[in-house]
Amino acid sequence: MAQHPFSVVTVLGPGLLGGSVALAVRQVMPQCELRLWARREQPLELARSMGIEHTYTDARQACEGAELIILATPIGVFEELSRSILPAISKTALVTDVGSVKAYVHRTTGALLTDRGRKFIGSHPMAGSEKQGFENAFPELLKNATVVVTNPHGVPESDETRLEQFWQLLGCSTYRMDPVNHDRTVARISHMPHIVSGLAARNATVGNPRVADLQRLASSGYRDTTRVSSGSSAMWADILWENDVAVREILHRCVDDLHRLVTLLENQDKPGVRAWLDEAKNTRELILQISENNPTD
Repeated sequence: MAQHPFSVVTVLGPGLLGGSVALAVRQVMPQCELRLWARREQPLELARSMGIEHTYTDARQACEGAELIILATPIGVFEELSRSILPAISKTALVTDVGSVKAYVHRTTGALLTDRGRKFIGSHPMAGSEKQGFENAFPELLKNATVVVTNPHGVPESDETRLEQFWQLLGCSTYRMDPVNHDRTVARISHMPHIVSGLAARNATVGNPRVADLQRLASSGYRDTTRVSSGSSAMWADILWENDVAVREILHRCVDDLHRLVTLLENQDKPGVRAWLDEAKNTRELILQISENNPTD
């Protein structure tokens, strides 16, 4: 405990984020017993080739005696998986996750574990890529990332602090939030931008322009704006579904704002268009300035 907050850590799900967490643990916590579970043997073979010795296709076995269990599967699997491993979860162990939606997770998985005398605190590492799978995982993915920590079930402060220490050892900063506030915030800062990226990608071909022309003229602006739309559609459909209330709220506001811009253009209001663009520029700079100047918040 003096050196590392947990001596046995189990990661359930070797995708991009779960795999990156596992590789970071192996790198910065070499004395920790790291365990990795997957339904299939194939990603575990790759994990072993990368130095992760303790691999399992039996989730319950992977959780026996673990002090920290990290759910890194798709969010929709959390509850079923937690139910299946419940007999193996010690009442002194801590369960967390890496899901990008928190209220749904606490309402389902968190409630299930808490009602049965287990300890669950939510985590959301603000890190990722449009690429998926353990083959794209790397420990530096988490470097300097903010990890949101949510604890509406009242798990003791000492456990919350241990979890924060764990993420900080991996090179992250931690930030405590209420789950509902978290979901409203990520709807604006993560989920809505992904949708807008998809919107830009989808509408480039509206009206049947020459594809050859689009390909020739597409440069960094198009590539940067639409990059995240190359992410897993299955994963993002789950995210939008599980955070649909907050996402719908901000999308309605986006639609209103687009109508405002259309009206400005229709009215030949050039100063109004410029003000609209200035507001966008200033808001972006405000948010990124705060983020860059407060990396440990």
